[in-house]
Amino acid sequence: MSRAIALAGFMGTGKTTIGVELAALLDMPFVDADVELEQREGRSISKIFAIDGEPYFRARERELLQELSQRSDIVLATGGGMVIDAENRRLLLERCLCIGLSAPADVILERVGGAEAAQKRPMLRSADVRARIIELLTARAPAYAELHYRIETAGRTPNELAMEIATIARAEVRRIPVAIPPASRYDIVMGDGMHGQLGRMIAQRGWSGPAAIVSDDVTGPHFADALRKSLRATGIDAFLVTTQHGEQNKTLATVESLYRAFSEHGMDRQSAVIALGGGVLGDTAGFAAATYLRGVPFVQMPTTLLAMADSSIGGKVGVDTPFGKNLVGAFKQPDLVVMDVRCLRTLPVIELRCGLAEIIKAALIRGGDDYAQIRALEHSPLGSLDVSTPHPDAVDDALLHLLVNAIHLKREVVQEDPEERGRRAVLNLGHTFGHGIEAYSGLKLKHGYAVSLGMVCALRLSEALCLCESEFVEDVLHILRGVGLPTSTHDVADLLPGWDIGEIWRLMQSDKKKRAGRLRFVLIRSAGDVFVRGDVDEVAARAALAALNR
Repeated sequence: MSRAIALAGFMGTGKTTIGVELAALLDMPFVDADVELEQREGRSISKIFAIDGEPYFRARERELLQELSQRSDIVLATGGGMVIDAENRRLLLERCLCIGLSAPADVILERVGGAEAAQKRPMLRSADVRARIIELLTARAPAYAELHYRIETAGRTPNELAMEIATIARAEVRRIPVAIPPASRYDIVMGDGMHGQLGRMIAQRGWSGPAAIVSDDVTGPHFADALRKSLRATGIDAFLVTTQHGEQNKTLATVESLYRAFSEHGMDRQSAVIALGGGVLGDTAGFAAATYLRGVPFVQMPTTLLAMADSSIGGKVGVDTPFGKNLVGAFKQPDLVVMDVRCLRTLPVIELRCGLAEIIKAALIRGGDDYAQIRALEHSPLGSLDVSTPHPDAVDDALLHLLVNAIHLKREVVQEDPEERGRRAVLNLGHTFGHGIEAYSGLKLKHGYAVSLGMVCALRLSEALCLCESEFVEDVLHILRGVGLPTSTHDVADLLPGWDIGEIWRLMQSDKKKRAGRLRFVLIRSAGDVFVRGDVDEVAARAALAALNR
């Protein structure tokens, strides 16, 4: 496991019993926070409460958690009230896989030994122990609801529950929190087999059915059934809406068809839209979620490398129109982003290459170790593989590490500038040129390929303006070629109707990032030194386009 597993919940929900079973299954040490604290204090928790009071106990508990949450090799049973403290909860959520265990009040009362035995527990001393349990459960419910998963323990054996939690722990590899000012927050969850965990992940969010799984005719047949089964296993009814794949279907007409399906199935403001597919699908379904009933819950489940690295994160959703790409849209932050790396192993090589275009872009923006790591792509086998065939072995740890780097860059920038009023514009490196080239191809050119060509233009323009060295430009071109991405029109001549710079320039004028009627270009001095300029001479920009056709 890459992090500790924390079991949290009220006393009597089974944290210790299940924790021991789970630790054995995963071959990890088990630590009971209450027992550990008693050993360090040399006295029972009852005596700590009686002599020093609850504030002292909570302070010592917090110190212990600071230490234990740093470990990545333990199953931790937290104290019943440990997660009630906001700082404790933050540590657990950031550092651990947090499993909330629950049980009805009557079951808890029975498990603690009945009303008489409960009097020995400081938090339960009351004339009406059952009423006290209900009171505490109600008070703590909001804190428990923030935990990553919620599992009901009544009527199930410890071994059954431990096996379920082990399945979750083996599937979920990484969780990256995103905090959007002023108060929005969501998690990016990565793992192997995550589609089967979605029902558990959203069961405690309070969303009602029916949920809409929006997918396309290519992706849906592969993954939608498993997703619907996962949702229904936790009591969430779901229906599938299938659109046609491809950028040409990222339109208002498609959005209207989604509205119709949502209405026919009786969706309300607590019904989630789950986008299962690539970037085009996520943008389209996200715009529908943002605008249906003025906004419903939204889950991104990207199935392509490009969507995982870029479009599923940050909340930009929208559609294309005859007069421009992405000109109609909204900011709609997802409530959850779930990335199942199993999907990547089913992708043809061309889709992996397209995702790497965005990953390379992110490394150029972030610089440092990220850029040093992508230089190894010069020798990637992806450059010579058949573009139409999946190669599961290509989705290795090195590729996933590069993906995580790109996600961290996108998260950092989005948290700083969620609505693209400042720094977020640097994420458009290669996109002003790329969108024009993509439109010029009649959308035959894949987005990742267009971004690759757009980055070459941005590099050539930066070089012509004496902002970067020619050696740096050639270095990046070697990286792009290493994974089989195009660096000139000759690489994709069969997808382009000649090379009309005037027409491409006209198409670029619809770029939504224009200010005061002028295009804004993302330029680069070196890896990690990327910036936006709005005073670029048209002649120089056209010359960068012309250089692609040499």
